[in-house]
Amino acid sequence: MSEQDKKDQKRNEVRFINSFFLAFMFQSLTPRFNYQEIRRKSTKETQDMKEELQRKEQLKEAAKKKREKQEEIEAKARIKAKIEADKQARKLKAEKEKAEREGRVLEEQKAQPTPAAAPVASKPASAYTETRLRLMTPSGNVIKSFPVDTTLFEVAAALQQEGNQVNSFTQTFPKKVFNQEDFGATLKELGFVPSGSLIVG
Repeated sequence: MSEQDKKDQKRNEVRFINSFFLAFMFQSLTPRFNYQEIRRKSTKETQDMKEELQRKEQLKEAAKKKREKQEEIEAKARIKAKIEADKQARKLKAEKEKAEREGRVLEEQKAQPTPAAAPVASKPASAYTETRLRLMTPSGNVIKSFPVDTTLFEVAAALQQEGNQVNSFTQTFPKKVFNQEDFGATLKELGFVPSGSLIVG
């Protein structure tokens, strides 16, 4: 082997050793670099989470204080209104007692309207099943209730059973005489619902 070949071989060996060393160093350092990058990234994310949590806690605390302040304002307003109402009640009571001692009536009491009676709804004649008759007989007045479909003939029969002679009935207002030929009409047909008055003749 020539001297030049020996030099080339030596140079190649050095290059191989250098390449191997560089590859080894690169493989050794790369995981450490990756770990540091991951650690740095994780630390930043953790810090961001802490800051976000702190921000939420601050907002929550601010909302709580605002709510407590509003509740305090409302409570004070209720207390103030109650005090004012009690004050007015005591004042009115004192004025009323004074007026009673002096025999006067307070203007507030004068101004109070008298409650109106609730109107009584009248039922239509068709809603009644009975009618009340006031029968004026020679022996005295008789008040009887009959079904609305009762005829004058049946009314006359009821009176005759009590010893009253019946030849006719006279309506007082408007004045109208019902003879025996009219006795087939019912009290409802003649308009004696829910009540009526007849003179027995």
